Amino acid sequence: MIGTMLQTGLATLAAFAGGALGVAWSQRAMRRLPLLVGLGMMALLWVTLTDALPDARAVLSGPAFAAAVLSGFCLFWLVSRHVSHICPACALPNFDAATADRLQTNAVLLMVALAVHSTLDGVAVVVGGPLSGHAGREMLLAVSLHKLPEGLALALLLLGAGYSRRRALFWTWAVEATTLAGGLLGALALHGASASWLGAVFAHVGGGFLYLVLTTLLALARRRPRIKSAGKSSLPA
Repeated sequence: MIGTMLQTGLATLAAFAGGALGVAWSQRAMRRLPLLVGLGMMALLWVTLTDALPDARAVLSGPAFAAAVLSGFCLFWLVSRHVSHICPACALPNFDAATADRLQTNAVLLMVALAVHSTLDGVAVVVGGPLSGHAGREMLLAVSLHKLPEGLALALLLLGAGYSRRRALFWTWAVEATTLAGGLLGALALHGASASWLGAVFAHVGGGFLYLVLTTLLALARRRPRIKSAGKSSLPA
């Protein structure tokens, strides 16, 4: 249990660091965000295709594996469509003055969506080790690389929505702390679970990661991130 919480704690600290950088750098962070997001998503894609999905497939039948992957993909799609963007970095390329106005009243929905996302990040870190038979370092590294720009993007979105630096940092850290909750949930619920159950959970998480990678890379390919209000940046310098 201690090792599990240390691992999820490291991933959470990466998100905390991203939030702090977003609040401190603001405009400079915006210029660096596409590169950080791209690196984080490539790491997430790599660990999903080489670790999560192969390990899950090894202990699941074909239909069960496909159903678990599809359920993870659809969960993230449903949350993004009916609640809010489940990945802040996915929202930034289309973030303008109108979006900022909407976010001022719907910021809670964004944070709820990201809390779902972060909880599953924590579960992924926990499940990787027991299922694969090794420490799950690859998953921890990939999730941590992904959490840094995630925390940074959330802080920037909240700043663009009119939050003060202090409030933006507080809520970014509060939302990203759900990664720890996911780790604890995974450790308690999956303790002593069968390999097939672990595989189903890992495939479900892998499906969600595929959704994140696909939507984020498509968003980055369409246009550069921007946060503007009345022709001027709405972020503090």
